[in-house]
Amino acid sequence: MRSGRNRRQSVVWKAVALLLAALAITAAIFSFSFEKPRRASPRITVSAVSSFNSSGVVPGPTVTAPSKSLGGVAANRDIWLAISWKFSDEERELNAVTVGGVPARRLVRSNEVPDSANSEIWMVSAGTGDALENTISVDIAFTFDGGNPSITTQVYRVTGASEIPAVSAAAGRDFSISITIPNKGVALISLIAPGTTSGSLSNVTEDFNGLCGKDFLGIHASKKSTFRQSVTARFSGSATAAFAAVALRRANSRFSKS
Repeated sequence: MRSGRNRRQSVVWKAVALLLAALAITAAIFSFSFEKPRRASPRITVSAVSSFNSSGVVPGPTVTAPSKSLGGVAANRDIWLAISWKFSDEERELNAVTVGGVPARRLVRSNEVPDSANSEIWMVSAGTGDALENTISVDIAFTFDGGNPSITTQVYRVTGASEIPAVSAAAGRDFSISITIPNKGVALISLIAPGTTSGSLSNVTEDFNGLCGKDFLGIHASKKSTFRQSVTARFSGSATAAFAAVALRRANSRFSKS
């Protein structure tokens, strides 16, 4: 009797072990299908390499920023885009962004859509093995669901960072936004203030601050940190603003989303 019981227990444990192994293999396959290996990096570098300002309303629904620099080629280079856009008396959505014909992906936006104004952050991989790996200058296209927009953009070249933000944040109508930056990380912040013509953003480095049309102020900024810290960027303008932000951590030796 004891021998039969032991055999049954052994069969049960083997079945459990096989099930756990199958789950582990499935998880690994799923992870690999969405992620790619990325070499560990001691630090993140971020450079504001180019920008675009439509200087008011331009024909849509697709707006093209011609010959924008992506910065120097690097094995683990990513291109991050801080984008602010506005329509006059229309509620719209930014449907797609392509960098040199390669689709970028949206990480965060300030307002749910449709809306008449929004700030967003998008990114595209541009390192070894990517379609843009040897590209240093491209046309960037922004496609909306109709209408004639006004738009500002800051292009960032980032190396050594995970392509999955450590955290993202959004504020639809406010005077500030807070985000926690990881150790040796960096934050990117995009702002649109559709009701004012001037203002600045505190506690960050303003990489772009420009008027786009009569009442559209766009600000795109970055913030590096050598230690884990919570940063609050405050807008000094007379009207509320819409914010989108991401905080990037260093790439590790395992995986980073592609």
